[in-house]
Amino acid sequence: MTAMHSATLFKKSRSAFLGYTLMEMLTVLGLLAALVSVATPWLQQWLWRLQVESVVQSWSADLQAARLQALRSGQALRLQRLSQCQSMPLANGDWRCGWQLLQSQKNNNTVLVTTTLAGEVLVHISPAQNSLDINVLGEPVAGGLRVVVQAKRSQTPSLVRAICINTAGRLRVIKGGTCA
Repeated sequence: MTAMHSATLFKKSRSAFLGYTLMEMLTVLGLLAALVSVATPWLQQWLWRLQVESVVQSWSADLQAARLQALRSGQALRLQRLSQCQSMPLANGDWRCGWQLLQSQKNNNTVLVTTTLAGEVLVHISPAQNSLDINVLGEPVAGGLRVVVQAKRSQTPSLVRAICINTAGRLRVIKGGTCA
């Protein structure tokens, strides 16, 4: 009886420690693969939208900081594009590398803020220009500007934002690439 009793204990303990079957594991892996394949495009769009929104916020914040700094200091400032992220020269108005806030003082430019971008998000100012001057009153010298920010690898219209700057220097962010 003890041999039979130990055999039943062995069967019970062995079945208690068995894991999942191969079919159960393959089913779970198949469901995970299907979930990932459905979620990947959505996640990619979300990441692009996050990058576009981040650049829009940075550009707007730097312009507002420049306006405030010019007003406080009583000196003219300039936002100027960077062009070091591309091996080929950038076209006029292409700010995809980033920008600097400069304070001009008698043949000497002091860099106050530098915002660098990797070039993965397109930033274009229209009408095309490579700098934006801000006068001592904190007003952009060239009003009626449009800054279009869009994801470089995506042609989805929902991933395009326009920063519209009117002649008084007021900023407005709009979905899409046009200021109306």
